[in-house]
Amino acid sequence: MSTFLSKNKMLFYLLSLYCQQKGITFHHQQLATILKISPKQLNRYLKLFQQHNWLIYKAGNGRGHLSKIQWHEDIEQIIVDKLKSNLSTMTMMDWEELFSFPNLKDSLAVQFKHLYQQNIKNNILYNERLIVPIYHPIYTLQPNQVNDVYSAALLSNVTNRLVEAGTNGNIIPSLAHHWKVNDIKLRLYLRKNVAFHNGDLLTAHDVAWCLRQLLHLPLWQPIREIIIVDMWTIDFIFSRSCTYVLHLLTDIQASIYKIVDHIVFGTGSFAISKHTPHQIILEANDNYFGMRALLQTVELNILPKASHSFYRTNFSNDITRKKINIQNGICAIILNKNEKACSTKAQRQHIKNIIHKHLYKAIQMDSSLQNHLSSFANTISLLNKNEVLKIGVPKGKANLNQYLISSLMKYGYHPQIEALTLSQYIKDSLHPLKYDAFIYTDVVTVNNAFHKLHAMFSPVSPIYKVCKEDAYFINIFEKFKLATIEEWPLLFESLNHYLIEEAILIPLFTHLDDIPFAHDILELNFNHLGYIDLSTIWYDTEEL
Repeated sequence: MSTFLSKNKMLFYLLSLYCQQKGITFHHQQLATILKISPKQLNRYLKLFQQHNWLIYKAGNGRGHLSKIQWHEDIEQIIVDKLKSNLSTMTMMDWEELFSFPNLKDSLAVQFKHLYQQNIKNNILYNERLIVPIYHPIYTLQPNQVNDVYSAALLSNVTNRLVEAGTNGNIIPSLAHHWKVNDIKLRLYLRKNVAFHNGDLLTAHDVAWCLRQLLHLPLWQPIREIIIVDMWTIDFIFSRSCTYVLHLLTDIQASIYKIVDHIVFGTGSFAISKHTPHQIILEANDNYFGMRALLQTVELNILPKASHSFYRTNFSNDITRKKINIQNGICAIILNKNEKACSTKAQRQHIKNIIHKHLYKAIQMDSSLQNHLSSFANTISLLNKNEVLKIGVPKGKANLNQYLISSLMKYGYHPQIEALTLSQYIKDSLHPLKYDAFIYTDVVTVNNAFHKLHAMFSPVSPIYKVCKEDAYFINIFEKFKLATIEEWPLLFESLNHYLIEEAILIPLFTHLDDIPFAHDILELNFNHLGYIDLSTIWYDTEEL
């Protein structure tokens, strides 16, 4: 697909020349090679730029003599003005190309960022609007298909669940205002006059349709059937006793929604009014059964990562900002004991020792990571024969890839790395694990034992795929179904310890991240699912 710069060759080579030329003088042939054009083409562009009065060019006379360029003092403003005249046609791909331009000067990068933000402001109505950056596409709006944190975060603001879980694990009413549970069934009573965003009233039929689609999942197996009692009452019939069923209904996949003409509608505090590949607009739901959102509009812009944007209102300035610190998931390596290269504990322990020995210092040097590896000084034996090791790795972990490859090769392994985009990872999560080793980030947004166990027993989890036939894993799973809420932390610790001791799970580090937001925004709150609650965000005009 062609981009703005590929269609505007003159601007492309002007920007390239300005960013690549390191000094006043230059060797003609060398600069042409860097710009990937012939010396004749370079000479033609230099003369053209001089005609536009963008630079003064003096060619070097004779072999070995250097040429000279003197740029117009406002050359950066000239480049920015060229972009301004084309703002209305520029796509997100065009901005991505600009922000990642080779050797882009810092001063130009700052001007490009301001130009991009100004372009956003020029396209919004001045009606108290929250502008939120997101750095990945939204892959699905159907809660029962969610397998990524970005889609889940959006859906947590546009859908509701029957119940929610408080910070201490207590169950809070939501779409269901009351319930009764025993060893045989759970009965829930729905709120009346709750409407979907298309105006249809919520009924037990909608709830049954949503949740019956989940009954095939391992954690839902204790629920034999879902019965509609009347318009506002629904029963969950158990095939065996299950203590976690109410907490199961707090998960994002248990969100209630309906589909009309291929459009997904929720009941949440915000409704989706616009959805394109590059932008999502949310409007406050005036008929929401809970507290109405404080801001009318939320604009989610899918941005290039290099833009370094932040939460802001349409009145925020770009000067001052605050931030909140979060732990953004544990990165770990899963060794697949179902594959020949990792089938025995001794094989896995050998790989584990290599990782501890050679990755410990690399992770320790990064202040944004909380290291989970320990120093390993013992001698590690070499393999008797070369061993191919198929490893699946997210594309964003290039540095980790390099350390991992070089470390394993020292001992006779031949790593075959498959770098996965987020979309590839989501697609692969629906199939059996095909790698000997797999690096993944477990983003558990709610830090309690139920959600940690839920993540391990999910069929898309690489741990579940590797261990679903493991006797110890199955035993913990069966105990979980009957355990009390007080026993859940011990079950998680027992399973986690077993996976680490068996060298199946190798925790590497926890991401220590921060979320920046404009100074006029009062605070960012988190909802019951651990995502930012967009409905509670407000700003202080005195801070502007």
